[in-house]
Amino acid sequence: MRLVYMAGKGGVGKSVSSAATGLWTSQNGKKTLAFSMDPAHSLSDILEAEIGDKPTPIAENLYAVEPDLAAEAEKFYASYKSLFRALFEMFQFEVRPQDFGAVPGVGELIFMDRLYDVYMEGDYDVVVIDSAPTALVLPLLKLPEVTTGVVTRLLGMKSRWTGIFNMLEPGFGDSVVKEVRRLRTKAETMRNALIDSEITTISVVMIPEKAAVMESERLIKTVEAHGVSVDSIIVNHVMAPCECDYCSRRVASQKGYIEEIKTKFANKQIALLPSYGEEVKGPGLAQVARDLYEKGQLRI
Repeated sequence: MRLVYMAGKGGVGKSVSSAATGLWTSQNGKKTLAFSMDPAHSLSDILEAEIGDKPTPIAENLYAVEPDLAAEAEKFYASYKSLFRALFEMFQFEVRPQDFGAVPGVGELIFMDRLYDVYMEGDYDVVVIDSAPTALVLPLLKLPEVTTGVVTRLLGMKSRWTGIFNMLEPGFGDSVVKEVRRLRTKAETMRNALIDSEITTISVVMIPEKAAVMESERLIKTVEAHGVSVDSIIVNHVMAPCECDYCSRRVASQKGYIEEIKTKFANKQIALLPSYGEEVKGPGLAQVARDLYEKGQLRI
């Protein structure tokens, strides 16, 4: 299985790039799943299809899914009920299962858990992940490493805490330990997948503007500092030359940032996508797919 991860700040075109990539791989005979990891799902609008919590057929070899965070939160809470009871009740902190996904940082853990299921089931040749904005991507990429460390420490206290929890409720402590071990296994599995370039490709999507370039540079440095390699960069909304004064200034400004990107990231694949002049969705995705892959700008 190949995991293709689209990352970047909000509004730069990650969902369009994800949908176009899924279309391209499916048209080339790869059974593909477009997986939305952004709570503000937009794949359904871009693909012009009703997409739900279960993989929905879009075209030949192409499926898409938009996991419902509230429903996933309840299932996730039920899977680790003993662990979360131990953590929350210890601090006299009450969280309803249906609200669990709103706890900071938990949404990323829930989506990782769902992605783990997809990864282990192995039903697809390619899974294209439409990520949340940058602010949520970083915790997700750090999560396996952080979770593994926390879980290891909890297991180190097994002899101390298991007995105490079992005194509160027969078998409670043993259930906590089992759930902690299961969570560690999942976190380590996804961590290993993320750092393996034979499995995972990460593309950072940006637009040629100062703030976007700076934020994307920070994202790439942070991701790669955690051992996860960024394979490619997609520069979106590149304007075509125009004689009017406004457009000429914009084109010149974009050219400067594009050259900066090419210089700083000369070791990465860099693809340029034009400004298409209208919202890209449905049939328009085919042109984006051709611009990205048929012209040889990117390889998967």
